[in-house]
Amino acid sequence: MGDVATAERLLRDTLERDARFELFYLVDKHGVQISENIFASDVAHREDTSVRGSDWSQRPWFRAASEHRQAHITQVYRSSATDDFCFTVSVPILDDRGQLLRVLGADVRLSALV
Repeated sequence: MGDVATAERLLRDTLERDARFELFYLVDKHGVQISENIFASDVAHREDTSVRGSDWSQRPWFRAASEHRQAHITQVYRSSATDDFCFTVSVPILDDRGQLLRVLGADVRLSALV
């Protein structure tokens, strides 16, 4: 629940320790991305393109986590960020009263599981 820069640093640290994930991102309670895409170090991506401010409010991964207040796992799809097959795990981040603050999106590499 801290600041976004601290969250991004923690997400980078997690990616260094767990090769199953290719990408993390945070969106606010309205579905607007508030962090940069945090890529694993071995994932090719463009550094000069920001998706901060993108509206993901209509995406099933966001809607499911925000409306049901529980983790959600998508079907396998080809990532628009990496062009590899993955699936997204989205998790609501709630305050102590159960109110939605953010949603964490984590793209899981299908190749790491097969």
